[in-house]
Amino acid sequence: MSNIGMKLKYNVLTLLFLAVAAVMFVPFISSCNKESANASPTGLNTQLNIIHLCPDLLKPVDLFINLRQQNARSFVYGTPSGYLYLSSLATPLEIRSAQANQILFSRGDTALRQNTRYTVFITGLVAENTRTYIFVTDTDAAPKQGNGKVRFINASARSVNVDVAANGVTAFSNRGFKAVTKYLELPAGIYDFKIYQNGTTTVLTDLPNTPIQDGRLYTLYTQGVVGRADSAAFAAKILTNR
Repeated sequence: MSNIGMKLKYNVLTLLFLAVAAVMFVPFISSCNKESANASPTGLNTQLNIIHLCPDLLKPVDLFINLRQQNARSFVYGTPSGYLYLSSLATPLEIRSAQANQILFSRGDTALRQNTRYTVFITGLVAENTRTYIFVTDTDAAPKQGNGKVRFINASARSVNVDVAANGVTAFSNRGFKAVTKYLELPAGIYDFKIYQNGTTTVLTDLPNTPIQDGRLYTLYTQGVVGRADSAAFAAKILTNR
């Protein structure tokens, strides 16, 4: 074979090798990027979920840690922020009104822990001087195989005491405003959660067709005002904590 032929064969093989290497390398890069996007940016693995449930506080809210704003987009009424990785565990941790920069919630006395999830519910009514917050840790021991875990938080801004039934069986009874229960194990399945006014058959709200999955942790909570029919109507929602 001539030198020209040998060089041509060598170049073709080289190009073929580079093409194969590129095909194998691109998925590797993509996989690394996905892992980076899903990981804690600081290695703390501490996450916070913010739920604005104060119906007459019409302004969105922001998150500040160590006096520095952490979010690019403010959090609005009724919509959970989803778990946000914290860039620092420094104090104070503050929730502020986005427009007035008013501090609505501040936690500076107790340090947050690594590898832990938290939720803060902002609730109550400004007009009645009952604005307050509920700060909870969203971790617990894993349920037994075949079970999930559910707890209940009464975060309604102006709430009566309530009972909670799961598929017709009382799960939580006589829970007043700001009540936070322990996690309760339930067999995995589909549930109809009904919220009753305590001691009556009056259904205040209903959360049907709710899946409880094996090994998962959930928080069932109330929001809004009993008797309202607008965006601040009394309702129940559920969060997946794990």
